[in-house]
Amino acid sequence: MVKKLLLFVFLSAFCFPAMSQHEADKWFFGTLAGLDFSSGSPVVISSNLSAAEGCATISNSAGKLLFYTEGLSVYDSTHTVMPNGSGIMGDVSSSQTALIVPSPVGNSQYYLFTTDADGGPDGFRYSIVDMNLGTHGDVLTTAKNVMVVDDSVCEKIAAVKASSGNGYWIVIHKWGNDEFLAYHLTTAGLLPPVVSHAGSVHSTSTFQNTYGQMKFNNCGTKLALAMGYQNTAELFDFDQSTGTVSNPVTFPFGDHVYGVEFSKSSNLLYISSYDNTGTICQYDITLSTPALIVASRVGLSATDYLYGMQMGPDGKIYVARSFSSSFLGVINSPETIGFSANYTDTGIDLDPGFMGVNPGLSLPGFMQTYLAIATGTSCPSTAGIDENTAGNLISVYPNPSSEGFIVNLSEMKSDVQIFDYSGKCVESHSAVNEVFNFGKTYAKGVYFIRIISEKGTQVSKIIKL
Repeated sequence: MVKKLLLFVFLSAFCFPAMSQHEADKWFFGTLAGLDFSSGSPVVISSNLSAAEGCATISNSAGKLLFYTEGLSVYDSTHTVMPNGSGIMGDVSSSQTALIVPSPVGNSQYYLFTTDADGGPDGFRYSIVDMNLGTHGDVLTTAKNVMVVDDSVCEKIAAVKASSGNGYWIVIHKWGNDEFLAYHLTTAGLLPPVVSHAGSVHSTSTFQNTYGQMKFNNCGTKLALAMGYQNTAELFDFDQSTGTVSNPVTFPFGDHVYGVEFSKSSNLLYISSYDNTGTICQYDITLSTPALIVASRVGLSATDYLYGMQMGPDGKIYVARSFSSSFLGVINSPETIGFSANYTDTGIDLDPGFMGVNPGLSLPGFMQTYLAIATGTSCPSTAGIDENTAGNLISVYPNPSSEGFIVNLSEMKSDVQIFDYSGKCVESHSAVNEVFNFGKTYAKGVYFIRIISEKGTQVSKIIKL
């Protein structure tokens, strides 16, 4: 009975989006560029930042700006460098030079993680910003530029809230091997890393192979990265309970790669490159095999110089167009397969006053859970899904399927509910001694079926090809 109640609570929560929060409302990036999403749509604002590539911004849950950085200095809400905010050991030329994660201890403290450029000697470090210090916060003298990894790392960093609710996972990639290092940040601090060997070796043949973004999907179950001049991007599974990275899918390109981003539902992956057959490519990652996923490629643009990508609180995906343009590209409907995703090069003009504003090569990075909350993404709980009192007594077949699905309920009375990946209840049915057919008209994607019978409750994942 307890397990059945837990499952019911999980699926009830799964059908409703989380309350919106606003930590990712303010963006500061590039040359004096900024956006404010607090009204629901992006509004152009200005900043004192000059960032060639990576940067990070954080607001409080009400959307009030706290601080931002290009990896060298920490700017407060008045756009002034904090008293102890200079001398941060990131690099303005690192693809993801900085990422801000709230301290699990609370107390208005934030970890500022940094990566050096080109696999440089400053490696992977953190500083702690305490918003209780001074008038507008400051960097703790006792926790500034703390070395975590003192040898070569790639210019990649991603973070997501741990599924256990205890802290966050911070993931980086080593340069010169195939190692992911996943650090669990808890109330006890930064624990020793979980090391995963997965995917390609990030070659030291040229320092440009350190380039490129790494991102979690909104639910923290997938991880994607771009491998600079190796002309390759990769997709992985991420286990939020153990911190392990596995099951690589490799995407080859004809030229350099830089940006990666998932759609809100995680059904689609977007990759930016120099490849003129598709400088922004879309992939359907719900398909059943790596070969099918790679073959699902749709080139949405052939515009030169498209770099970093970032999902906004509005669910759209924004694309940095380098120093050569004052415009941000926008994927307006990133949940839609094919050209209906509606990419435009001239999505937002950052410089209507001709003041020399441009986006640079990247956009501010965020702990991905902030975007999940902001966009109302409801994420399945692994712990909840496993609470099956019926075990696997009822089978769904064929699965995966490009047609429909069948459940044989001839031996029992059952209630059946199907949810899509976003948590929407798409179908419900009460069955008595029958074979239930469903899903023939479903769109491609991942779904969950819940079956409640006298034998217990079972939840299974199904995939429509």
